[in-house]
Amino acid sequence: MARPSQAKKREAILDAATELFLESGYSRVSVDAIVAKVGGSKRTIYAYFGDKDGLFSALISHLCQKIVTPMVSLDLIGLAPDRALRKMADAFFDVLLAPNTLELHRLVVAESPHFPDAGRAFFSAAPSISYRCLSDYFAWAENEGLIKSGSPYNRARLFLDSLTGDIQLRCLLGLVDEPDKEKLRALSDEAIDIFLDGIGYRRASLP
Repeated sequence: MARPSQAKKREAILDAATELFLESGYSRVSVDAIVAKVGGSKRTIYAYFGDKDGLFSALISHLCQKIVTPMVSLDLIGLAPDRALRKMADAFFDVLLAPNTLELHRLVVAESPHFPDAGRAFFSAAPSISYRCLSDYFAWAENEGLIKSGSPYNRARLFLDSLTGDIQLRCLLGLVDEPDKEKLRALSDEAIDIFLDGIGYRRASLP
């Protein structure tokens, strides 16, 4: 286990590299530039991360863990499906459209063709975790007889993916400075209504 001083140094390297990578992209940032920003030596970075590729993968996982924390901390078990989906949709939009999430998404998409590990690290640390959070709820709700049987993971993907589409793309392309919260609410309301019908939940089944 890393000592507190080592963990602090590793965190400082990740923070410095994050700023540089998000600003300039993977290919235009050298290990020397990271060392100049954070201090220390190349040997320290190689000792923690192996090489620049290892640092980049660690950075993506580090950022994604921070990004998905609000979703991982959601407590959906015990809620009626309509309330659970509302809570999930609100948290998902907050995460999905946050400036740091959009910056990371752009970086990963730009670098994935020649650095596929970046794409894999991003997916396993962000979308995949989001899907699992909702999948766990669907499994519980089905076990409780609140919804009809089906694949919890597929349902999680279908619901969350229905919320992205147009608005996420517009934000990624810089066509929208700040999402309209009323429009987001209307979109998620409709998605929730359609989805509840699809999984066989009737609001009157619970008080």
